[in-house]
Amino acid sequence: MLAKLIIWFGGARWRLSLSHCLEGLLIQPPVALLCGAPAGVLAVVVWYWSRKKLEVEELHGHATDPAASWGYGWFPWTWDKWQVLDVVLPSLSSAALALLSLRLSP
Repeated sequence: MLAKLIIWFGGARWRLSLSHCLEGLLIQPPVALLCGAPAGVLAVVVWYWSRKKLEVEELHGHATDPAASWGYGWFPWTWDKWQVLDVVLPSLSSAALALLSLRLSP
């Protein structure tokens, strides 16, 4: 079953972005249980933002000169549309889950 899911995610680029929502479920609940629902959402956003920043740094020669590439990738308007989607989808899904949990809590 997992192999079929991995093949499905790899079938289209937008599905790879969608797969980050599932990964976010591994990050959000532990942080939310320890620090609250907003902290869980923040953890997901920070995790994916930092991954995309590093991805952009690597495109600008991070391996050869980390200091020179450090300034690249801080802002989403310097990323391509798929990199933005890789951050937006898990951020929205974790925010929706947090709002749902806050509404359902007594």
